[in-house]
Amino acid sequence: MNGKLSGEKMTKKILPLSALCLLLAILFTLPACGVKGDPKPRQSSRSFVWQEVTITSAGACLDVNAVMSGVYTNLSAVMLELSEVNGPQDCPGCPFLPSETYTVDNFDRLFNRQNGTLRFSYCPRTPTAMSYRARLIGANVFDSSRHAVSPEQTVAMPLSDIIQK
Repeated sequence: MNGKLSGEKMTKKILPLSALCLLLAILFTLPACGVKGDPKPRQSSRSFVWQEVTITSAGACLDVNAVMSGVYTNLSAVMLELSEVNGPQDCPGCPFLPSETYTVDNFDRLFNRQNGTLRFSYCPRTPTAMSYRARLIGANVFDSSRHAVSPEQTVAMPLSDIIQK
């Protein structure tokens, strides 16, 4: 009889322990239900994007007009990246590899923080290119936030300016 009582006591101890283990397993697995993909930081309150970017040729130089949306007050620097295109070997689907980068030195004077517009001109170091692939990069003051990268544009240079050089 003594053995039977100890078995009942053991069952009474094991049952709550197994229920506790089951409850802990459920608590640790439920938070993962429904979550798909990699975690993404919640930084929309810090980010900005290029809403519109227009890069046109003006003689041997390029005119850049851009409009930002979002929290563009976090803009810390602007870079214009250029890649020369000298004929039909241009590859629109190839990765963009800039051959020249211009950091807008005085963007505080050129950038209107009231409405998010930026206007400036830049004359490339190699003015003999037939055209350029170009894009703008906007750096965020927060290192953990992504830079705003504009879509690439191909800008044809006036033939008369290329021949004169």
